[in-house]
Amino acid sequence: MTPGWVGARKGLLKRTWGRRLLAPLARDLQPQRWIFLVGCYNSGTTLLRDLLGRHPQIAALPSEGVRLTDSLPRPEDFGWHRMWCRCLADIRLPADESQSQRAQRIRRHWSLAVPAAAANVLEKSIANTARLPFLQAHFAPAYIIHLVRNGYAVSAGLRRKGEPRRFGHHEFGARYPIELCAEQWRVSLEQVATDAAGLEHLLEVSYEDLARDAVGVLARISSFLGLSAMAPADSLGEFDIHGVRSAIRDMNADSVVDLSTQDVADIERVAGPLLQRYGYGRP
Repeated sequence: MTPGWVGARKGLLKRTWGRRLLAPLARDLQPQRWIFLVGCYNSGTTLLRDLLGRHPQIAALPSEGVRLTDSLPRPEDFGWHRMWCRCLADIRLPADESQSQRAQRIRRHWSLAVPAAAANVLEKSIANTARLPFLQAHFAPAYIIHLVRNGYAVSAGLRRKGEPRRFGHHEFGARYPIELCAEQWRVSLEQVATDAAGLEHLLEVSYEDLARDAVGVLARISSFLGLSAMAPADSLGEFDIHGVRSAIRDMNADSVVDLSTQDVADIERVAGPLLQRYGYGRP
């Protein structure tokens, strides 16, 4: 599948009429291994997806999987831009057989975005952090990689990028309050912790470790997946992340620069115990 054709399919899959047009080409995608990359918003999941997509044995979906199917609910469907903690009950899906047809429809949509012979399919959607048992039950075997980043930096990024008014929440003005952003970071970690005991394959890695030692972290992930280690050249270089071209580096200091003393206090009031547990000191 050429890059141009992948891009064309990506655009079509994001539209209802496009999915209908491509439907005759769809199949029930059943790779040897599903790889789901999850984490809170602004945690570096796009960077890690692009890095893992360089692995010769991994076929990565070219966009968030929730955007390539009509069968996975998104927080934006319920008026919450980049804030699924406020609509968790709406986006979390049961893991039982009642969801088998939904899962098959998703697999068919996703089949249009990867090569037919793909043995290891990588999908990255932030909202999937809320439905890991569903993924394990209907996309077997599911290998889940959870990326964690400094909660102060994540909260600042969420406030910077969230658009509450665009989705009807005028009560917040142009930006979410910092404590709501901290809540999303906390709930994201809590949800993974709640589901972890029932997951067969779960690996947690940190953004900070990835920025400091990409080669080492990717080797650890490859081992977790039972795949060969990536060549060091595929772990380095520049990446285009959300329109910004940059080499791999820790962006936490840049992210927290706009936090006030009150912002920091509000973040700690909402997520203090988890900040301490992960060793994220006050910026």
